[in-house]
Amino acid sequence: QGWRATPSGQSAMPIHLTPAQIDAALPKVAIGLQQYLWLQSRLQAENALSDPEFRRRFNHFYRVRRGPSWQNAFYDIMSRAKREHLSFDVVLGLLAQETGRYEASFTSKLIATLDPHKPVIDSVVLKNLGLRLPAARSATRADKLRELYAKIQSLFLAYLQSEDGSYLVSAFCRAYPEAHVSNEKKLDLVLWQTRG
Repeated sequence: QGWRATPSGQSAMPIHLTPAQIDAALPKVAIGLQQYLWLQSRLQAENALSDPEFRRRFNHFYRVRRGPSWQNAFYDIMSRAKREHLSFDVVLGLLAQETGRYEASFTSKLIATLDPHKPVIDSVVLKNLGLRLPAARSATRADKLRELYAKIQSLFLAYLQSEDGSYLVSAFCRAYPEAHVSNEKKLDLVLWQTRG
């Protein structure tokens, strides 16, 4: 029996990744991990966010399939967020001002790029947690997205403090000893490779 997710007051499932699931997912992480490490390394350069190669690779890794004007607005906001250490709430609002839509997934990807200890909202993670995005036309969509993001952060923290979470971190480090990524990103990469 699964938990039923509702647009408001969602009941989230605790993250449940067993050692067997973790062991099965880890080999699949390799390609995405290399792409992620390149992005994080390149991000340190002053002009990274205006670099066409960085944008191309970021768009591929995070599945950005929007037109040039949307992308320019997104990367301008990322540049500002990098300088000013903007929060999820602020970026969510800025992106809505520029694009006319509350973009929870892309906001989280922007934030998690700048702060690797933050989780990413995407369809695979939401499914694993028994959550879903609020309706696009909801009058309180922005508030619900903020609550959803806080809930995901709480679930990540609880899992990483658990016995299975400790196993995931140690197994990831054994599999990829040269990869210096946050524990939250380790969990995110494994979750993304855990389907069904």
